[in-house]
Amino acid sequence: MMGNALERRKDSDADFRAFEIRGIRVAAVDVFRARDLICARDPPAKGEYVTVTGAHGIVESTYDERVLEAHQQAAMVVADGMPLVWLGRLLGYGSIGRVNVPELMEVIFEKEEYRKLKHFFYGGNQSVVANFKNVMTSRFDNFNMVGAHYPPFNPLGFSEDEEVLSRIRALQPDVIWVGLSTPKQEVWMRMHMHKIGCGIGVGVGAAFDLLSGTTRRAPRWIQRSGFEWLFRLMVEPRRLYKRYLFVIPRFAYFWLQTLFKIRYKMLLEYANNVNARS
Repeated sequence: MMGNALERRKDSDADFRAFEIRGIRVAAVDVFRARDLICARDPPAKGEYVTVTGAHGIVESTYDERVLEAHQQAAMVVADGMPLVWLGRLLGYGSIGRVNVPELMEVIFEKEEYRKLKHFFYGGNQSVVANFKNVMTSRFDNFNMVGAHYPPFNPLGFSEDEEVLSRIRALQPDVIWVGLSTPKQEVWMRMHMHKIGCGIGVGVGAAFDLLSGTTRRAPRWIQRSGFEWLFRLMVEPRRLYKRYLFVIPRFAYFWLQTLFKIRYKMLLEYANNVNARS
């Protein structure tokens, strides 16, 4: 079993290595390794979840204990955002790569064995998910969609109806794609995946909209440059400008703080080792 939290394996690199920023351990994996850790569980996952986080998730975790706990209790936290990838590489984690959710879904659905898994979709609306299914089927062939639920707008930390949880549980999905946006989806998974008790939840944000063509995706070169946030701001300025004004300066501070703190610790350990040998 994948385990209930990254904390359980922070002393073991059996599945992946990880580094910590603001109390959140980020797995040093790329999109293909993340894909296999999510889909190739033996035995199958039983109500765990994966968070895909970037600057927004890190900053929200600093100011809301519920969001921090959601990341800390996840089976795996992966880096959606080049700044986290750059930080990991500067700290010596060469295996880390960006796990962009639309790309993660693409590399999962391109494999026939993973398309045969039972997929449940939570979030978005019926037309968006229907378009998503049509697009992914046309690109990768049929996949096993066992159900979907389109919740109304709810506040952060809302309790899901037991009827909805029972319906999901009865379908026994292998993967539950949760598209509520950050930080709602992370808190929802922390509160409800253990109650569902089967499969593995993955927070996907706006991936249904992006892959269905409802929302424009940034060109790949922009995604890799670290400036996808700027592209998204240009596409949705009214929705995002306040968020970015709040998130970007704070995340830059946390990024530098983590880099210098861990680098300093590494230098101390190196100096101690040299002194011990002399």
